[in-house]
This record gives sequence, structure tokens and C-alpha cells, in this order.
Amino acid sequence: MLGYAVERQLGQGGFGTVYLARCESQRCALKLLHLPRVGERAEREVSILTRLHHPNVVRILGHGYWPVAQPQFAVIAMEYVEGRQLDAWADAENPTARQAARVLLGVARALAAAHAEGVVHRDVKEANVMVRASDGLAKLVDFGIGDYAGARELTADILPPGTVDYRSPEAWRFLRAHLEARDARYTAGPADDLWALGLVSYRLLTGRFPFDGGDGASLTEAILSSAPTPPHEENERVPRALSDVCMQLLEKTAEARTPSALALCEALEQALRGADATWDVPLCDAYDVDSATTEGEDIDSFEQWRHEPRHRPRRGKRVPPKLAPAMDAAAVANNVPPPATTVRVAPAKRGAFRAWAALAVVLVLAGAAWGLGTSRVARPVPTRQEVAPSRKTPQADRAAAPTGPEATAAAVALSATLQEDSATVTTQPKETQPLLLPSKPMKKGMRVMARAVGTAVVCTALGCPGQQVRPAPPPEPCPVGAAKAMAKLGIGIGRKQTVVFADGLPRVISVREGPTQLVLAGPWGDIPSNTVLSGRLIVGERVYGRLTWATPPKGDSFPVCLELLAEEGDRGMAREPGDDSPSSARIFTTGQVKAVREFE
Repeated sequence: MLGYAVERQLGQGGFGTVYLARCESQRCALKLLHLPRVGERAEREVSILTRLHHPNVVRILGHGYWPVAQPQFAVIAMEYVEGRQLDAWADAENPTARQAARVLLGVARALAAAHAEGVVHRDVKEANVMVRASDGLAKLVDFGIGDYAGARELTADILPPGTVDYRSPEAWRFLRAHLEARDARYTAGPADDLWALGLVSYRLLTGRFPFDGGDGASLTEAILSSAPTPPHEENERVPRALSDVCMQLLEKTAEARTPSALALCEALEQALRGADATWDVPLCDAYDVDSATTEGEDIDSFEQWRHEPRHRPRRGKRVPPKLAPAMDAAAVANNVPPPATTVRVAPAKRGAFRAWAALAVVLVLAGAAWGLGTSRVARPVPTRQEVAPSRKTPQADRAAAPTGPEATAAAVALSATLQEDSATVTTQPKETQPLLLPSKPMKKGMRVMARAVGTAVVCTALGCPGQQVRPAPPPEPCPVGAAKAMAKLGIGIGRKQTVVFADGLPRVISVREGPTQLVLAGPWGDIPSNTVLSGRLIVGERVYGRLTWATPPKGDSFPVCLELLAEEGDRGMAREPGDDSPSSARIFTTGQVKAVREFE
């Protein structure tokens, strides 16, 4: 591709996908923007990046179009910053006030350079700030919805594109005042970027958002009229000088706010010059086995649920959970309902023998029960087995179809963690576990069972090594605006709908890891039938799917957050025989999607 050798996906964005690539041995982040969706925004982003040359701004290396004959994507090559998004960095490193101030100073310098060139970022948030692993340098990335003086207007809405929760009070006031004026357009300026950086600063210092609201309307009202608690009162480890800098950024009017990014740089530099030893204490409590979760002993459980926890947020390395004893074959044979247990996946032959023996017993018992039949058929309650990653993966590790709705969250990202650590097996108690009946044809189900039992017998005899499987995908947040879009269309969290991978009769097909598209098999709330769902497949022990964008047959596309389920209700699609590749699989063409708040 234009002389670049693509190695792997790094992250996703609403309009495209970011890849790690090499050109003449130099690593770079290759951003592909889907031209039918982005239109002139691709040229706008290139124009902005070529104007900016600053150590705290991601650097452009080149650009072009692909495929050359009939371009479908704009390709932007940028420097690859090996590090974490700001929120993931803060969560993992539990920074001190000094470290936080230096990161904020880097972002302020990036904005000062951009504003000096007439460029407004318009989407300053944690996801668009990368912290380099080697030296902690902050890089401002993703100018995909940026603007500059003299640029042509690309949207027909009152407010320009951006992340809703980070909009300034003046933007909300303008929207309220011009709701009936179709031609009204709010022009975001440097003050909007500074407001958003104030929100980022507050969350970095306290671990909390400065404004509360049960819904969009109440949150907007709080932004317009409520004064946030100063960071040094919310978290006593925040130095007063740093707290004052943050509060100045959160003034309700542009006139009262910090006048410029350059003035912000000067304020942060002055605060750092006066820093003492208290600036070198981590801002938040570290995770600990004996750490309390709330302060005070007079809060009952209902009050704990209803109110925000009264403790300083925790950051840093998590304490690993204790492993419960593994369930053995005897417990299965005696029908003893075990609790949810955690079983370590180890390569030792002895462990493999026990695991396969247990699996064989379970499958034989299930086959016997199936063959005997029953007069009562209850709805299946799926048994879930997943391999969990050894640690939380940074949010930057996202990869979705290059047809999403919004500008990419970051031009660079840290690679996903793929070490397998443990398998969590959850089993229903005997008295509540119904008979599991497959929705696929009987011959097919028996064939899969026979293959599994046969494999177990062979491995028992030969001493096969431990099962080598890729872990289930790590958790990640939903696209911005997905929850609100689904709620508006009548799709509540937890609701499900049937989807198909291909037209025609249900059958087994081959799929590969990466971008995918599915189709709704019927109407769902206010979403019409035949709506195309875009996202990505992740091939592991099962084939997992995360759908982040919906395109109805008529009308505008919108963000969604949908998890792919098998027809039986299990998360992910079962792999069918015939393909054991780590990057491709055979699956049934029919499944379900479920609306979720975040990807597990």
C-alpha cells in the first residue's frame, strides 16, 4: 500500500482505522479514512497537519489515496508514538501532581502552536492525548474534525462536530438561543479548546468529571450554571496552584477563562517552578488488598449505591484476584453444583489430562441426557467459558471497520495484550440448570460433540499439551454517543435482535478477523430491517464481534454499541470444524446482537 508494509491494526475511529506500518524500516501510524464518509475532511486533516510542526503535535509523514485506480480511502502516514492514551496512562501510572502538570503543559504547548496557526482542534479529550512511554512526552493527536481560519464549512448543523460532554458553556448557550434558526452556525474557537482541556485537567487531577447530571439535559444545565468543587477540595493531594489553573480554565464565559493557550503555558510553568515535595506524591490511592472502599461507617448499602463513593479514586497496578480451586471431574460426575471457579490454563501434561477428562465427562453426560430426551423444554441458559487477559488493555487498542461515524480517537495506540492467564468457568446449579438444546440441526451438533470427545480421548492417551487459545477480547468503551443514539431509537441496554452475515439459507461460512458487516434480519425498535451494522470480528476460542456503526437503508448513519452473540445466547459465535487458523474461522451465518453499555 503506497510503499508501506502494514503490520497490524492499532486503533479504530469513526471514519477509519489506524494501522502500524513500516516504510524503509521506519515505523509509522497509517490512518485510512473512508472517503464516502469523510468527504473533504481527509484533505482538511492533511492541511492542518502540514501547518503544524511542534514536538507536542503528532507529525505527518505523507499522504495519498488507495486503491490508486478507484480510491476508496485517504491514507495519512504519521509518526508512531509508542505509549498510552492519557486516561489509560493515568489509570496505570497513578501520576503525581508534577507528572500531571508536565503532561498538561505539553498539551497546552500543542494548542498554543495550533492556535498560532489559526487551527482549532475542536475535540480535545483524553483519547486524543498520547503519553509517550519512553519519556512521558504528551502528544496531541487526531485533528480529523479540526478547523482553521478561512476553511470552508463542512457541516450543516448549528454546532460543529465534537464530543458532546466536552462542549463549552458558550456553545450550549448558542444552541439554546438559535434552536429555531436553521442557518445559525456556532464557530468554535481557542476558548472552546481551553474549556475542554479544563475538563481533561480536572479528571486527571481528581479522577472525576466536574459536573453531574442524570441525563443530557441536567448535565448541560450543570455545565451552564453549576460551579465545580475546586480540585484541591475534591482531592487534598492536588496542589492549590495547580487547582487554580484548572479552575481558571472552567470559567463559564470565554472572557473570564484563561485568555490563551500561551497564557496557560505560562501559568503551568510558574506553578511548576514553585513545586515542592508534595507535588511528588501520587494523586490517587493505589490499589491494595486491604484498602477501604468508602470513607465513614455511617453509609448504608442503599446510600452507597445512590451516591458517588466517598473515597479518592484508585489508580495504578491492580492487585490480582485470588484463584479459586479448580473443579475436577469427580464433582461433575457426582452432579455437585460447583461455584464459579477460575482454572489456570497451564501447559503441563498433568493439567491437560485433568482438563480433557473433565471435558469428556461433561460431553458424555450431556450427550446421554440429550439422547434420553425430556417432556419439558426450558429456555437454554448458556454456560460461558472465556480466557481473560492478564491485565486491562488500554482503550487505545481498538480496531473496527473503516466505515464509522466520527474522527478516530487517536492516531497512535499501544498494542493489545494477548497473554492468556486464566479461564473463568461459570456453571449453573443442578436444580436450576435446564437441558441445553441446540438450535442447529441434530447431525451437526452430534458431529461437533463427537469430534470433541474424540479429541479428548486421543489427548488422554498421548498426553497432549495444554490447550493453546487466544484470550477473549479485552474490555473497551462504546463509541461516543452510542448509548444516547440507541436509547433515542428505542433500543434498551440488554435488548437483542437477529442478524445475518450473508443472504440466503442459513449455512456455514468462512470469516476473517478484522472489519465486518452484518445485516439486521428484522426491525428493531425504530431501526428498520436490513440496516447494515459495521464493526470488527475478533477470532479466538470463539469469534467475537463488536459492532459500532449502523447504516439504515434510508437516512443517516449513527453510532451503536452491539455485542455479537450466538443463536443460543453465548457471547461470540462458536467455531465450526474445518478451520483452526488463529486469524480466520468458520461460523454459522445467523446470530444475534445485544445492546451493551460497554464491551466486556
